[in-house]
Amino acid sequence: MRKSFTRRLDGAADGVLAGLGAGLVALVLVSVFCRYVLNQSLSWSDEVVRYLFVWFTLFGAAVTLREREHIRVEYFVERLPAGLRRAVEIAMLAGVCAFQLMLTVLGFMWVWSTRGTYTSALQWPLNLFFYSALPCTSALGVWYTLRRLRHGEYAENDVTAEELSDALQGGDACKS
Repeated sequence: MRKSFTRRLDGAADGVLAGLGAGLVALVLVSVFCRYVLNQSLSWSDEVVRYLFVWFTLFGAAVTLREREHIRVEYFVERLPAGLRRAVEIAMLAGVCAFQLMLTVLGFMWVWSTRGTYTSALQWPLNLFFYSALPCTSALGVWYTLRRLRHGEYAENDVTAEELSDALQGGDACKS
C-alpha cells in the first residue's frame, strides 16, 4: 500500500512536471507564431507563461529534492570523521525539512491573505493560480525530505535500498 502510494505520488509529480514543461514550450511557440507570423499577439499568453514557469520551477525543485540532485558544497563535510559527517548530513536535511515546512505554513497563510486579488489579463484568482504554487510544492518537499530521513538517504551520494536491489539484479545503482 505504502509503496504504491509513493510510486503514484512520484509518478504524478513527474507527470505534472512534464505537463508544465510541455505546456510552457507549446504556449511560447504558439505565442511567437501568432505574434510574428499572424501579426496578432495573444494578450494573455505572457501572463500564463509566467505562472506556468513559477509552478514548473517550484515543482522541479521538489522533484530535484526527491532525486537528491540539488547542488551542494561538500568540501568541508567530506573532511569530517564518518560519525560527525553523518550527524551533519542529518542536521542539514532536517534543516531543509524545517525550511520547507515553514514555507508551507507561511505560504498557506499568504494564499489566504491574498484572496480577492485577480490576474490582470484573465481575471483568475491570483492566490489560487499563482501564490498557491509555494505552499503546494513546499508540502511536496516536506514529504520528500521526511521520506529521505526515514529511509536513511541523508547525503546526495547515499545509495537507497531500491537502487542497491536494482544493482544486485544487474541494473545500475545510480539513477543519473
